[in-house]
Amino acid sequence: MSYILVLIAGVSWGLIGIFTKAIDALGFTEMQMLFVKGVLATALLFLIIFLKDRSQLKLKNWKDIRYFVGTGICSFTFFSWAYMKAINLTSLGVAAVLLYTAPTFVMLFSILLFHEKMTKVKGVVLGMTFLGCVLVTGLLEGGGAFTWQGILIGLGSGIGYALYSIFGTYAIKAGYGSLSISFYTFLMATIFMVFCVEPVAVLRQITTMGQWPLAISFSLLTTVVPYLCYTKGLSGLPASQASVTATIEPVVAAILGIVVFHESASFLKIAGIILVLSSVVVMNKQGTKS
Repeated sequence: MSYILVLIAGVSWGLIGIFTKAIDALGFTEMQMLFVKGVLATALLFLIIFLKDRSQLKLKNWKDIRYFVGTGICSFTFFSWAYMKAINLTSLGVAAVLLYTAPTFVMLFSILLFHEKMTKVKGVVLGMTFLGCVLVTGLLEGGGAFTWQGILIGLGSGIGYALYSIFGTYAIKAGYGSLSISFYTFLMATIFMVFCVEPVAVLRQITTMGQWPLAISFSLLTTVVPYLCYTKGLSGLPASQASVTATIEPVVAAILGIVVFHESASFLKIAGIILVLSSVVVMNKQGTKS
């Protein structure tokens, strides 16, 4: 069941690109729509917890707030902003593959911070990821829909994405359930984003343009559903295996980019997608053996 939940999360996250394109066309910034997502997600989760089990609203220890600052600000806010920005600066397929450099960043952090050994397999994984990113961005094809800013921001989304599994796992070990983790993640993110946008102006603009159905759908399908499913899945799977299962996301995003937005699908770009996804699988197998 855990695999199915993570799979649902990956598919849901893969829909972000469609909403991002629609939102950008309406003139909203990435941070403005993230703020709306955060508000709606926090309100909905509060209602669910209030009706289901109010005890999940309590922190076991005030020091635990650091885990949710990690999942909410360092991960959700940064990763979501960077991913949406990368989609607008590059393409759905490119941004999605750059996002899935996350497991490689986890490996690098482990080597630098936790003094894990650099093995041949890890070296191969790094090489596969690097080559895959080069191929998918179109650098070897003399151009493509990318900018260096877009590539760097896309890689940043991978770092932010990696942090959710790390902080989320700490929160689970501290005894928090998926509802509690998701609620405090969005609460921390929303509090932070209040200082990044003009809340009243954003809400008034959405009302004036009659875009609440889009905002609510965006929040439910790409935030509430996937985060609940992924966090619940983490409770039954190691973080590394969960990240591998969720690699359906870039595949969904790439397919949508090609079918819906007519993005290019050259042989080299497809090869790049396969390389990045394969590197995640190889690293996971190595992790399960160690």
